[in-house]
Amino acid sequence: MNTNTSLKNKFDSSSKTKVVLLAEDLIKIYKTGESETQALRGVSLKVHEGEKVFLIGPSGSGKTTLVNILAGIDKPTSGKVFWGDLNEDITRSSHEEIIRNRRNYVGVIFQDSKLIPHLTVEENIRLTAHYANLDFEETERRLEFILKFMGIWDKRNKKQNRLSGGEQKRAAIASTLITNPRIIIGDEPTGNLDIVTSSKILDLLDKINVELNVALLIVTHSQLVAQRADRIIEFSDGVILAQHGKDIRLRELKQTRELEIDRQNRIHIPQSILEELNNPKHFTINLENKKIVLKPIYQQEDENENNS
Repeated sequence: MNTNTSLKNKFDSSSKTKVVLLAEDLIKIYKTGESETQALRGVSLKVHEGEKVFLIGPSGSGKTTLVNILAGIDKPTSGKVFWGDLNEDITRSSHEEIIRNRRNYVGVIFQDSKLIPHLTVEENIRLTAHYANLDFEETERRLEFILKFMGIWDKRNKKQNRLSGGEQKRAAIASTLITNPRIIIGDEPTGNLDIVTSSKILDLLDKINVELNVALLIVTHSQLVAQRADRIIEFSDGVILAQHGKDIRLRELKQTRELEIDRQNRIHIPQSILEELNNPKHFTINLENKKIVLKPIYQQEDENENNS
């Protein structure tokens, strides 16, 4: 089988939609002197065309590291990332190749708008188009549509210091849309906005998702944001712990949690459950009426078995 056919098969799915983002076995280790911190411990995921996938999890769980790698901003220690039908693992691409491909495939938004302060809204968007090598006619055609689509046509000649927080966010998103991305990746994009403004930005992201068929992969700590997702991935200690549906309640995750089995056939038990069981280190496992039954084994039981 040739390489291109093999890579194409990675994106075939039982779903009717194509996979626009694929990650396989991502590991990221940070080294400080002689110490090492494993931020990602074998993460694999897919995002389909037009899908809304949101990432949740406590601070320090590895979410930001993950999205930076998926967006091509950082590289993993090991593992692979594919952007749709580009048919190449971007982790093996040069910095210049990643930037070039990202401009035409992935839009990235952050809490900070990342606008260049001395440029107007329109100039910021044109600069993105220039770096993406869009020709003049294509830029003109897209520019007016996007400014009106984002509701900032009347703000196009204003600079950042003349815009509200919500208008800055709209301008930042407009800059990502000028290149017609297949997926937008965001790390807490509404985290620094008030509830009313956040809701309006979320409405716009929904509109982008539905009307422009752009997939979304968003990190959030907000119930307001999470309930907009098609699928929620729960992250913990550098691994995907579980998935959730639209009925998620961030303060009651155990009610909707569907534990994830990763590519190494590992399943991770939530820390809250382990704590309720007094943190056992071993379990027995049995199958009863097609249900998996785990029974904790405690240190005293271990010692009795060893002494028998």
